[in-house]
Amino acid sequence: METVTQLFPHINPDVTLIIPQLIVLGTALLLLLGDVLLDRSRHSVLTWLTLVGFGAALVANFFYIGVNRTTFNGMFRADDISVFVNLIALTGAILSVMISASYLEKNVESGGMPLPEYYVLLALSTLGAMVVGASGDLLMVFIGIEMGSLAIYALTGFARKRMTSLEGALKYFLLGLFASAILIYGMAWVYGATGTTNLDGVAQALSGVVTNGKVEPSLLLALLLLTVGLGFKVAAVPFHMWTPDAYQGAPTPVSAYMSVIPKIAGFAAMIRIFPQALGPMRDEWVTIIAILAIITMAFGNIVAVTQRDVKRMLAYSSIGHTGYVMAGLAAFGAVQASDDHSVSSVLYYLFAYAFMNIGAFAVVAWLQERGGGTTIDDFNGLGARSPLAALSMTIFMFSLMGIPPLVGFYAKYYVIVATIEANMIWLAVSIVLASAVSAFFYLRVVAAMYFAPAPETEMRESRMPLMATGLAVMVVATILAGIFSSQILNLAQNWINAFSTTVAIR
Repeated sequence: METVTQLFPHINPDVTLIIPQLIVLGTALLLLLGDVLLDRSRHSVLTWLTLVGFGAALVANFFYIGVNRTTFNGMFRADDISVFVNLIALTGAILSVMISASYLEKNVESGGMPLPEYYVLLALSTLGAMVVGASGDLLMVFIGIEMGSLAIYALTGFARKRMTSLEGALKYFLLGLFASAILIYGMAWVYGATGTTNLDGVAQALSGVVTNGKVEPSLLLALLLLTVGLGFKVAAVPFHMWTPDAYQGAPTPVSAYMSVIPKIAGFAAMIRIFPQALGPMRDEWVTIIAILAIITMAFGNIVAVTQRDVKRMLAYSSIGHTGYVMAGLAAFGAVQASDDHSVSSVLYYLFAYAFMNIGAFAVVAWLQERGGGTTIDDFNGLGARSPLAALSMTIFMFSLMGIPPLVGFYAKYYVIVATIEANMIWLAVSIVLASAVSAFFYLRVVAAMYFAPAPETEMRESRMPLMATGLAVMVVATILAGIFSSQILNLAQNWINAFSTTVAIR
């Protein structure tokens, strides 16, 4: 905190804690201004403005490592959880911009996808995830989730001349409204039972009640409502209905973004609400989360086996990965805090997932820009036609499957370790079995690229330097983040400090 204050000595201490968020908000406002002042032919400048803005916020974020403070009457927290959530959200946003630029610029001419509006919505959605990660109050959690969700609804239907995009956006929007209503209703019940919406205040109010072995029915109802509302945000079964149609209908770069950032926001909300606010009720919510984890990972992976469209397959795959992450969350609090790897395994998994899943969608978008489609047959012979693209997709598929030494292997490994430490052997076995099922549909894509005959039609030439750079970054990160996984996990393990008693600025 002292470092941040020294860098900005003339700024109110309250404001110094929200500088990364302010940078992203400022970027969104500059993009709106650029939309007005720049001709359409110069809108490509906004791509670099977006990258610079997100990059500046990412750099500023690292100055808050080790800071554990609250401000605005405890509604906003700057701690290591917020730092890690910001790291994932901003990294995912930067990668999404890199794979979106060429796609958007080629569609701007038709008037179907205005580039400035896309980047503004992207910035607001990223800001929403950052607000959730830094929330110290239930109201801030809800505001951050809704800020991100509203932007994502619009992005899903961004290809407004394509009916599948509009259909996916409408389903996502309508179901999202119901989920948001259920979520805020659950928060209202928590407030009614505890008399506060502050997360630390809720935990303190519950500690005495649960210690006496009495859990009021109103709290159990609140827990159920919160689980349903947040389950929708992370696409947990049976609240996943929107996911396949939204992923398939949305423009592919949007599918890449929405497969990661909204999930980060949803799990950040779960971390803030369940372990932090409802920690005294651990025995009640851990079982629910564990059961949902098994159902989610089983359903997502089994249904993905039947898919022929790669975007739809990745949608069900995303549901399966939600189950893995929920398994890590279910291991919370079964051992001493210093040895509890539950939340750190969740944060590491989300970090790993950002690279490998955005990367997989990026290859699909790359193939589309060269005249291909999104079915598995469109990947036939890609190893011969474009060896580098096929190699990239292979690395992402292997990582999603959990092959060492890629980052996906260590993500699953740390979750399994957390569940074993919590004596949930049955949950660890479920993760292994679900991963074995996923090998079928991931390897099917690899087999199509290297063993199926290539089609006679030639691939269209297309220069996409920014997308190629983004793909290279994700390939390297998928490898190196696995090799140096322990260092990243140690950063994530600092979440323990975030749950300690904090001293408010005010």
